[in-house]
Amino acid sequence: MIEGKIIKFYREKKRRTQGELVKGICSVTHLSKIERGMTEYSQEIMDMLCERLHIDMVREVTRYHQMKELLDTWQEAIIMQRTAEAIRLKDKLEEEPLTGIPDLRLSCDLLRIRFYLFMNNIDEAEKHIDKIEIPDELEHSYEYYFYHHLMGIYYFLTGHYAKSIQTLTSIDQSKYTNHEYFYHLSLAYHSIYSNITSYYYAEKAIQHFRKTLNMVRIIDTETIMLVQLNSREYHDFPETKRRYDNLIRICDDCGLPDRKAKLLNNLGYEYNRRNQYEDAAYWYREALDIIPEEQPLYLMVLNNYIETSRTGSLMPANKLLDLSLEALRQSDLVEDASYMELELQCVILQGQEKAYYQMIEERVLPYYRELGSKYLAERYEEILFQYYMDHGEKDKALHLAKNRFETQTTTLISG
Repeated sequence: MIEGKIIKFYREKKRRTQGELVKGICSVTHLSKIERGMTEYSQEIMDMLCERLHIDMVREVTRYHQMKELLDTWQEAIIMQRTAEAIRLKDKLEEEPLTGIPDLRLSCDLLRIRFYLFMNNIDEAEKHIDKIEIPDELEHSYEYYFYHHLMGIYYFLTGHYAKSIQTLTSIDQSKYTNHEYFYHLSLAYHSIYSNITSYYYAEKAIQHFRKTLNMVRIIDTETIMLVQLNSREYHDFPETKRRYDNLIRICDDCGLPDRKAKLLNNLGYEYNRRNQYEDAAYWYREALDIIPEEQPLYLMVLNNYIETSRTGSLMPANKLLDLSLEALRQSDLVEDASYMELELQCVILQGQEKAYYQMIEERVLPYYRELGSKYLAERYEEILFQYYMDHGEKDKALHLAKNRFETQTTTLISG
């Protein structure tokens, strides 16, 4: 019973033992059963307990239900990507003492992690992840799988895509009704270039978002699906362009510049892979104009713009190098993949062939292997292999080929 939880909460908050609270009212055993919701009680006893704790039970029960509704509203604001509302609700909940009641506390702790992940504040999320405990009796409950969902998001945001997939696929969807996690699974598979599986989970996610009228996530999921359609072969480009234009218009209508920037970048990529470099550069510039320079996305799009301009001979190498170096000087994202890729671009622009391949060998390839990014690791393995063969370093080439074979064999066996 809720009343028993409230009595226990305020008794412990006021640092009173059960014996101190019930003196002259009832037995300690009876209070213990009341607190655990295991017995009926008279209104007279409840009134005396409340008087001794200086609380109004009717008001406290009302607040308890309001807290549950507030927590549900907070989760909805996060899922629907309503940032300002999510921040406001977090601040409001921080002021509420009843969130210390065990069942509310667990929900609040889990949602607090979800909030910090939503805000991309990994440091704060980690602090709360380290503290949280899921009771053994809640194994396979909604809260249990919510925790797995959160860890899947955390692993994805920290670049551990294989761990993210392993964690998210362990969720029992019949017991965890927040099917938003299909979207995060699609993202994780997309990040390791598992295109068919990514598309499969994107389709499941978009069904959920359409039912819940989550327009922002519909745009996000449609974007993933467009990327997957064009991943292995060139999809009907006029149709692809039409769908991108439609999503961009929706972003303008809904006031979503961050989503628009990603779409513009993706559209630039579609032109670039068709060797239409001037068009690609145009769309990359459009994206750069609306992305804050401190964001990782800015460096990624800038790298794409410089790569396109270099490949298409749209700008002199010295100007592209100046752009790259200036962006690196201004950025604090030294641990991010986009920073490393831009550094690699600088080495290319300076014509330092040996340094280019050395950087791939010593930094880039180990980085993507550690992340579990199979596609990018294989891409740089192929570049290194060809370099070793062209320069007579057959032992290194053989070692690289052997390592790749062993990795593929392990994947097949474990799969």
